[in-house]
Amino acid sequence: MAMTRTPRLITRVGLIFAVALIIVAQRFGRDPTSGTVLFPILFKLAIVLGAVAGVAGTFLQLVRWRQGKGAQRRAEATLLLCYVALLLSGVVYFLATKTGAGWIGMDDLSAKGARKYDVVMTITAALLAAIAVIPAILMEFTVGEWTSENDEDAVELRRVREMGLSGLTIAFALALLMVTCNVAREKNIKKDVSYLKTSQPGESTRKVVGAMSDPVRVLLFFPELNEVGGEVKGYFQELARQTKNKVAVESHDRMLSVTLARKYQVGKDGTVVVVRGADAKEKFEKFELDTDMEKHRKRDGKLRVLDQTVNTALMKILREKRKAYLTVGHGEINDPESLPPHLRAQLPDAKTQVIKNILTSLNYESKNLGTMDGLASQIPDDATFVMVLGPKQAFDATELNTLARYLDNGGNVLIAMDPEGDFRLGPLEGRLGAGLGELRPGQDVRIGLVTDDKNFLPQRQNESDRQKALTNQFSSHASTTSLSRGDARNGILLESAGALTDREFTTPGEKPKRTYVIRTMGEAWLDYDQDFKPGPDEKRDRYNVGAAIEGPARKNADGTDADGFRAMLFSDQDLFADHMIQTRTGQIYVETNGRSLPVDAIKWLGGEETISGIVNDEKDPEIKQTKREQAAWFTATTIIAPLCMFGAGMLLGRPKRRRTPPAAKKEVSP
Repeated sequence: MAMTRTPRLITRVGLIFAVALIIVAQRFGRDPTSGTVLFPILFKLAIVLGAVAGVAGTFLQLVRWRQGKGAQRRAEATLLLCYVALLLSGVVYFLATKTGAGWIGMDDLSAKGARKYDVVMTITAALLAAIAVIPAILMEFTVGEWTSENDEDAVELRRVREMGLSGLTIAFALALLMVTCNVAREKNIKKDVSYLKTSQPGESTRKVVGAMSDPVRVLLFFPELNEVGGEVKGYFQELARQTKNKVAVESHDRMLSVTLARKYQVGKDGTVVVVRGADAKEKFEKFELDTDMEKHRKRDGKLRVLDQTVNTALMKILREKRKAYLTVGHGEINDPESLPPHLRAQLPDAKTQVIKNILTSLNYESKNLGTMDGLASQIPDDATFVMVLGPKQAFDATELNTLARYLDNGGNVLIAMDPEGDFRLGPLEGRLGAGLGELRPGQDVRIGLVTDDKNFLPQRQNESDRQKALTNQFSSHASTTSLSRGDARNGILLESAGALTDREFTTPGEKPKRTYVIRTMGEAWLDYDQDFKPGPDEKRDRYNVGAAIEGPARKNADGTDADGFRAMLFSDQDLFADHMIQTRTGQIYVETNGRSLPVDAIKWLGGEETISGIVNDEKDPEIKQTKREQAAWFTATTIIAPLCMFGAGMLLGRPKRRRTPPAAKKEVSP
């Protein structure tokens, strides 16, 4: 005989309706800042309806438990426990209110005690609700219906309890997150997990601090409890720890420390003053940061490059400003205006703003060096080094001889050649022991462009991209310190590069030391006929692209010992030219193909290789989305995706019900 069962749908709707009403009332019925009820009547109505639905669902579940037998009864008992726990959470929530607290004598607590009581009771009610609702929902969709009192096997008790335990695990995980968030809020612990990250002290910055004989004072002028000030203070505290407390960090309010602010010319909040020495020998440098953290979250936020900013300030107080001379008048990439109009139309417009910015950050003053400035007669005595950057036209013999004499007198030179230009080293080859192109006896120098069909940057999507070769073959020389450590995995781009080959040293006495610091990959070849394919006379090999040459010690005119020259030679001008780089997210910035090469090369030429190293930055590509896209992603990740996963799990995990066939009618014999 079939039994009348309470429909499962009623208990499911009662459970979900009760929980939904209470959540909606708590989420949208109160002001988020003050916590006051916005619509008192609707709020109370929602709470009452939720309570009635919860009680009704529990009563109906009690009826089902009473009607069940055997395994069915035990499964329904497990569900009944969840409903009872939900009612208990409602009771605890009621006790958290003023009326409920008065019932148990908790209405005369102090403000602090009342707040703690409210937090404890509210969290307890939420935990009980999570522990009750999540397992109940999973088990409700697992139990299913039965139609016969003999159909005891229609309910799989083990499956029901396993689903309940799974839901209980999820509830406990949510409870842990809830408690953790509350403790973090009470202890004022905050962790920023957004895409903004303040750069940490880099290797070069630590070396600069270590090279100073005097300790460094850092004065921070930020408002109290300012988030940006906290980030900057944390950076300098870490720098002090890594340099064995050679950095002293002080926090000041410019309105209170008026004398100090006037001394260091601090006129606004967010100023950082770096001081070295004291009294007459004191030197200081300052820079400013915006005190609004939201502005630093942008792509060009200064906190991302804080280490670079600090490194620049430290270099300015480490020593006096030096001078770097850049040759002009031959179509150099730093002087494209010197090219004839017909050549300028054929050649791409190159710039060297990045190099000039690097010189400024390293406390150098860049000056032009033309024929009338001493290039045809004598290099100025105050020159720390001379840079020859990609001249398209040949130098006069007098200009090359001037550079040769400058090297003989211990000067420093950096030369980046354009293999497609007319510039040649001439007498400098004998001083440097290297030249551009392959030199064969009785033949003209053959100059080919580095080409690689295995390691290249695809831009035009044709065979010409093979001459945009990539390489990560760097030596451990001081001029390529950062390349060999930081960029070895990514490599650098060799765009229209030639090859350096050995030349005989022609200077008498001890020979200079020559080190090739950059090579191509082993799959590269020199393309002489511009067909972008390796021919019979174009073998694959590792070709030299950059060289560092150090001359032997010498004697001054007065007989004292002096250091020899330092020179760097490159067969690719684009290692020092500006290039617009665009990321996949659309971010555009200017950089050289050499990445960190120009910085370390300049430091080595200036005899400052001891402070070479990586300077940290956090220029993460910023992903920009409209408000509509943000809302769509939020809805998809927090609502749609979990519901789809839940529905798929319920659909695939739903047990197949088998119905007991109706009993056959017995024939009664007459």
